Parts: sequence; structure tokens; C-alpha cells
Amino acid sequence: MKRFSLNAICILIAATALALVFPGPSQAGKFKKEYKMTVVVTAGYYWGQGALKFAELVKEKTNGRINIKPYWRSQLLKGAQLKSVQMVANGAIDCAMESTINISPVITEANIFSLPFFINSFENLDKMENGQTGRAVFAAMEKKGLKGLAWAENGFRQVTNSARPIRTPADLKGLKLRVVGSPIFIDIFRQLGADPVTMNWADAVSAFQQGIVDGLENPVGVLLPVKIWQYHKYATFWNYLVDPVVFFWNKKQWDKFPKEWTHKRKNSHYISMIR
Repeated sequence: MKRFSLNAICILIAATALALVFPGPSQAGKFKKEYKMTVVVTAGYYWGQGALKFAELVKEKTNGRINIKPYWRSQLLKGAQLKSVQMVANGAIDCAMESTINISPVITEANIFSLPFFINSFENLDKMENGQTGRAVFAAMEKKGLKGLAWAENGFRQVTNSARPIRTPADLKGLKLRVVGSPIFIDIFRQLGADPVTMNWADAVSAFQQGIVDGLENPVGVLLPVKIWQYHKYATFWNYLVDPVVFFWNKKQWDKFPKEWTHKRKNSHYISMIR
């Protein structure tokens, strides 16, 4: 729980430090009345709180010129949360606070974070985000018309279910588990003997309530707000992979902002190192 509390603080710090990229009012220019940000979860999650804090501080630092409105539950994507990269790149959505899982179908470099049992500590994660791996992901995003801004974290992903304890891989056999629609996740759980079912997070809670699936895999920061213990009796903490969150903006739009607004300050580009 101590580690989990630090994760929550980290997301808010990320939003705060990232807002420092916008240092204050500058020459008057033409700005949109509203900049749309897509977010998978709602304001009740730590992830959502980070999005709200980011919007609040950007408005403050730009003297009200840039107003970001978070749109929850991937509603701008009509629930298709894996399409955030395309929608931000083509300018239909201005910016996003998104899991690397959801950008990985297009930004394939981000799949490195989804390799099972590969990243076993937050310290190793920090080294990757702040090093060559993070630079490679952001460079790939630029080629797709996106401007990567900063990292936050969603935590290690765990498994909960309503059927039985999972102590060995054999215990997964036959369990119907909700997973995100990324091919690597489907393959991981098929190899472990489970029956993976893909669905957006907006539909997942209803599936738990109705018993359509036996369980799911997700970070604790997502499980607690939905009170997962109401539906699942068993929890397996195995840290099989980690789930970073990345802030990004439409690059063409970003490049039009005054340069003194978008310059990088120390520790404003890679934020996960602050805990």
C-alpha cells in the first residue's frame, strides 16, 4: 500500500512538472477555445486526477489561453481506446494521457513495456524511461505526428478472479480473463492456458458484475476505485509486467505554440524519476 500511495503521488507530480513546460503568458496568439484530452479512466482514478491537475496547471501557466478538457472513458474514441494515437496524430483529438499498452499497436517500440516478467522493479523502469528506451519511444511518436511530453506510471499489473486462487501457471487454465485488445496480451494468457477476452475498460466492470468473465489483469490503481473485491475473491500479486503512462500532443499543433512555452526545463521531460 505504501508503494501504491507513492504511485498516486507520482502521477500528480508528473502532471505538475509537465505543466512547467508552459512557463507563463507570452505573445497573444490564436488558440482553440478548448483542447480535448482523451483519458481511458474517469476522474475518480489516480490517472484521472493527474489529467485534471495537468489541465489546471496548464491553464494557470498560460494565463488562461490553453484550456484542456479531459474526456473520460475514451468517449472521444467511441470506446476504441487503442485508436488514441491515430486520433491525436490526425488532429481530431488534441492530446492524450495514455497507457503505453494502448499506443503500442502503432508505436511498436512501446511493446517493450509489455514483455512478461522483463521489468521487475520501478528502478529498472525509471532507467528505461529516462534512457535510450524512452528516447526511442518518443522518437517513434514524432514520426507518427505526435509530441511525447512526459512519463507517469500506472503500476505493475496483477490478476484478480472470482473462481480460484492462482499460485502456479496451471491455475490459470480455462479461466476467462478480461485483457486489453493488444495481441501480446492475448498471446501471453493463451500460452498460460487461460481464455483471454478482449474488451474496453468502459465495458469491463459490467462484465464483472454480470459474471461474463472470471477475472482480469490490471494495476492496483485501477482495481481499487472499482472496488474489485465486490466481484473477485482472489488476487494474485505477481508483477508480471508494468504499465507506464505517457502524455502526448498533436505535433503540428504543438509546434505552433510559442517556443518559450514549449521549451524543456530540467526534469520536465521524463517525470517518473520523481517519487
